[in-house]
Amino acid sequence: MFCGFAAGKKTTPMKKILLPTDFSDNSWNAIVYALKMFADEECEFYMLHTQVPGFYEADYQGVIDKTSSELQATLDRVQQEHHNKKHKFYLHSAIAALTDEIGNIVRDREIEMIIMGTRGATGAKRILFGSNTVRVMRKAAVPVLAIPDRYAYTKTERILFPTDYLGSFGKDELQPLVNMAKKFGAGITVLHVEEDPELMENERENKEKLSGLLSGTDMEFTVVRDTDIPAAIQDYLHRHHYDMLAMMHRKHSFLGRLLLKQKIEDIGFNLEIPFLVLQGTPPE
Repeated sequence: MFCGFAAGKKTTPMKKILLPTDFSDNSWNAIVYALKMFADEECEFYMLHTQVPGFYEADYQGVIDKTSSELQATLDRVQQEHHNKKHKFYLHSAIAALTDEIGNIVRDREIEMIIMGTRGATGAKRILFGSNTVRVMRKAAVPVLAIPDRYAYTKTERILFPTDYLGSFGKDELQPLVNMAKKFGAGITVLHVEEDPELMENERENKEKLSGLLSGTDMEFTVVRDTDIPAAIQDYLHRHHYDMLAMMHRKHSFLGRLLLKQKIEDIGFNLEIPFLVLQGTPPE
């Protein structure tokens, strides 16, 4: 059950943002990023903490009371350090798997985006994404924005969007990227990593459709020749300045294959910028 706290009266339709937290510094940093990112917009923020107690832990109510207290302390800190009359907050704790509870909240509260840290309190520094973050990226029905540890908020001016052209693009699945670019006046670089620079006919058609769907933004298309997609993206980010990496998660896409890796440490990125995971429309 949600507990709500209003910082101001609701006068216009609000964005609805879900903020999963494990009360780590990384989670707090992601919350601050979200608050600053939407500082000028009417928003409802849903702070969520879930926990699955140990097999022999029977005091479920005690667990709920403890996490509810920690959520309240987090909200108190928000109100002290980042008070904003445009923002309204809801707190929710549950004894449940994180991805299951996120699925319920996204559906019931019509959440538009999930913003969370790249790794939690127990995350090893050598691992980019914690297991919870990867599971959320895999299963979420809405975009997920993962914020690296200690990344300080800066206005998004350039977004890198690596993609192939093997599948067609839909307006709804790209709309969050378009909205992000238009909100900040950010440029989008569409990066195609390909061993063979010659596109097949269907790839050319998909590229043209993508160009049309991104119309109204400051976009450019570029190609790099490489067989190692993670290395190519990493190298491109090192050689050019970007404020955000965005990718489409589809079942057979590069990102989809990457997130299916059994070992989290096998994900070969070393990102230092926010990572926006767009959710592709499931094939019919």
